[in-house]
Amino acid sequence: SAVYDPLLKLYAQFNGERASDLLEEMQQQGVVASEGFFGSLLARCSESKNLAFAEQVADYLRGRSVMSLALYKTLMKVYASCEQYDRACDLYMELQRVGIQPDQVMYGCLVKFAVKSGRKDLSHELLERSSGIGASAVQSYMHMIRAAGRDGDVDRAFGLLQKLKLEQPALLDTPVYNMVLDACMTNGDKNRGAKLLCEMRSQGVANGVTYNTMIKGLLAQGDCVAARRCLDSMKSEGFKPDSASFNPFLSAAVSANRFPEVWSLISEMDVDGVKLDQYSLSILMNVARKASNPRDADRALAMLDREYVHVCEDEVLFNTAVDALVRRRDLRRLERVMSEFKTSNLKPSVQSCGLIIRALGALKDLEGCWQLWNNMVQQRGLTPDEVTLSCMLDALVSAGSVASAVDLFQEWKGHVAPNVVMYSTLLKGFASNGEPQKAMATYEEMQAAGLPMNLVSYSTLIDSQARAGNLDLAVKLLKKMEESGCKPNCITISALVRGYCMKGDLGNALGLFRDLHSRGLTPDIVLMNMLLDGCVQHNRFKLADQLMAEIPQYGLESTSATISIMVKLWGKRRRLDMAFEAVRGHLKRTPMSRLDAKVGACLISACLFNRDPQRAMEALEEIKAQPRWEGPDASTYAALVTGLASHGCAREAVKLVEEAQRLSSGQRPTIKPLPVDAVEQVRGALVRAGLENELSSRLPPKGTGGGSCRSPASRSSGGGSSGGHCTRA
Repeated sequence: SAVYDPLLKLYAQFNGERASDLLEEMQQQGVVASEGFFGSLLARCSESKNLAFAEQVADYLRGRSVMSLALYKTLMKVYASCEQYDRACDLYMELQRVGIQPDQVMYGCLVKFAVKSGRKDLSHELLERSSGIGASAVQSYMHMIRAAGRDGDVDRAFGLLQKLKLEQPALLDTPVYNMVLDACMTNGDKNRGAKLLCEMRSQGVANGVTYNTMIKGLLAQGDCVAARRCLDSMKSEGFKPDSASFNPFLSAAVSANRFPEVWSLISEMDVDGVKLDQYSLSILMNVARKASNPRDADRALAMLDREYVHVCEDEVLFNTAVDALVRRRDLRRLERVMSEFKTSNLKPSVQSCGLIIRALGALKDLEGCWQLWNNMVQQRGLTPDEVTLSCMLDALVSAGSVASAVDLFQEWKGHVAPNVVMYSTLLKGFASNGEPQKAMATYEEMQAAGLPMNLVSYSTLIDSQARAGNLDLAVKLLKKMEESGCKPNCITISALVRGYCMKGDLGNALGLFRDLHSRGLTPDIVLMNMLLDGCVQHNRFKLADQLMAEIPQYGLESTSATISIMVKLWGKRRRLDMAFEAVRGHLKRTPMSRLDAKVGACLISACLFNRDPQRAMEALEEIKAQPRWEGPDASTYAALVTGLASHGCAREAVKLVEEAQRLSSGQRPTIKPLPVDAVEQVRGALVRAGLENELSSRLPPKGTGGGSCRSPASRSSGGGSSGGHCTRA
């Protein structure tokens, strides 16, 4: 026995097949073990959910007629851990046959399992036979009441309450009453619920949960006025509301798009000292996803900035927050959340892995994508689903690793059925990589596999040929698309317009734009931006002026991309005042709009291109002072410090490097670290100015800067050269 004991206990938990062989060997050797030993074996089976070995042990013990109440109870736990509630209940029948009487604890568990397996008659029989008084008896009643509520049988719930009042009044407590109240409210019986609440108040057994249950039920029935009265009564009765009191109000307001009411509730929670919990925050993330007003979306996402909020402590909150941040392109907060995720203990499901890969892809964190992928498929042994594989392919393609995406697709297409989304992603990669032949080969592979082309795949294929200058083939594909019954949209036409703009053929590009109405399409701002950018690239300033005038005529609203192009346009025309006016005028005309950080980088580049570094620094201050202007980000700082360095403004460049370092450090950095080459350009400016000994110690150590990306020096339209008015070193 001393030899078999430790081995059987180990194998029972980790290797059921080996444990089975060892038990048979022990029997053949005639080794007899104690009841306690077999009890510990069954307990380990419960932990490892090793049902087969547990039943083998039980059969062995039955054969020796040594199954005791304690062993039956442990076997029952094995069945419960494996969610075999019906078989757990069958043990009660066996106990009756062998003449063993369950104790109160076992009765309580059996009632619970009978309820879970839907054996109502058995649950009532067990409740009748259970005569003990104590916590387990109370739990039995509560399981029965909960089941009645779930079945929609409010009368049965009240019958159980009445039975408890008559037969065991000492067991009556607040949780029992609350369970009956929940049965009323979840089944829409608010009148009986209100009467029960009055009874509970008169007997002094109402508590915060009581009021929360009432509030939730009233709001579920659409009675907001009564729910509000209930919350006010809760406060006047001296019960402090918690997040569960407010969450139903928040949910109802968000569902009805009553966002001002949401902010009023948040203010009330703050006044009452109630912190947002994971449910509150998940509800607010729906505001960020649904809101048409960017202010509402930003206000909802700002709730993630509260000191006590730790998104990674709850997977549902983490998923809803990441999804909202990706949809809103809030990369600053997204980067912070993903940084917290990497140091958390969260073990995401396959579905969550897809979302996380999307987020890491949006942040251009390809290394993080691979780490998560390898952890999922190698360490955890999970098989990706179609969505997760599609997300990984998209992350690789977006990061320019098209060859890796193709390799991954080939590796997994035998395990995960390829779909149009995956092929479209590869087409996008070939388009951005300038590989039109591979795009056409992928198109032929799709046809051979019988996968129908859709709007996205056709548009991406056309884009791959247009980018490569194969405009005749692109036009033929457009014709084939229309002949197949797949109607092109503005994105499809934009691909052709981009191709013509890249070749400088603005005549054909404009012709496609003017021909939209004949295709039943209305121009969108993306297409307009494409044409405008082509005009800027090829110095067609008069045509650009004409198109800018047409934007309001088409009922289009300028976006951050539009304003960035306008800034480039005025920068190339050396009219800085108009570049600044394009930004300020847009913010004034559209009070609900926001500008992204790229607009700021373009404005600073325009200043440097026009040899005015002093104006560039003023632009930086204007960006920081405008709450509706995102940034400045690392790209903005990099553009400015490299521009200042090239203009001989070494001292100012050093100050900005220090400022960027402060923003990129700490527990919650707001920007990415500056690229290495940006810092090195400033270091070079110090050497040229003879200030290396005085100021170089204020820069990061040589060869560091926090990133490997190239800095966006003033090479863009509006990029600079020498000259300026800043304080020279």
